[in-house]
Amino acid sequence: MTVALVVTTYNAPLDLKCTLRSVARQTVMPDEIIIADDGSREPTREMVESFRPLFGDRLRHVWQPDDGFQLSRIRNRAIAAAKSDYIIMIDGDMILDHRFIAEHIRNARPGCYVAGLRSMLDPKVSERLRSNEFRGPLAWYSASMSLRLHSIHATWLTRFLVRHHGKSVRQLIGANMAFWREDAICANGFDESFTNWGEEEREFAIRLNNLGIRRRTMVFSGIQFHLYHPTRKDEDALAQNGERLRATIAAGITRCEKGIDQYL
Repeated sequence: MTVALVVTTYNAPLDLKCTLRSVARQTVMPDEIIIADDGSREPTREMVESFRPLFGDRLRHVWQPDDGFQLSRIRNRAIAAAKSDYIIMIDGDMILDHRFIAEHIRNARPGCYVAGLRSMLDPKVSERLRSNEFRGPLAWYSASMSLRLHSIHATWLTRFLVRHHGKSVRQLIGANMAFWREDAICANGFDESFTNWGEEEREFAIRLNNLGIRRRTMVFSGIQFHLYHPTRKDEDALAQNGERLRATIAAGITRCEKGIDQYL
């Protein structure tokens, strides 16, 4: 099985630098590292290119012009560009435990997708990481964070809990998610009618569920740490996205209308 790591980013080159450094420390390297760039400016391209000597041809930069929030579109473009069998999807503000890729591979199963969790670093720790001032291993005991439980590594517990959620999309995040590329194409990828933040990855997961593809939840493995940054949620847009999600559930929809097939 071949594996592509898809890293979404938008105008956050220092965060992306932290993410790619953690990718470089993986015990198992992905076959492809695809930067899914939703219209970032030149500093992000320069940051990506600075890692090319380290990653070589496995590093690819898939960019689209800035047209507002088009996360679903750039994810579809990146998945379409991938040549690998299996997609591991993260955001470009995540720092990965060195076993992250290996543990996602270990938990991959036919007929399933995988959803992991994350811990949230506090602002001071995040700034120290961006400026290379943080010393020592990043772990549940070494830094201030919320959702600390999600950063505890205990793979023996993962084996007991991996099937716990079944069809549920509760706590599912696109920043720690993996699926077979063929399954994503069957569901027509991410729904590009989502042009504001919120619920787009859960709606995708519901369509996978409706296709008979079941969720495996990686608890206590596939550890990642989220760099702090301010967020601005549009509550009206989030409510509209929630309506789309509920419509997909109610109608048993398996494919979105505007999706990955445009790029295949």
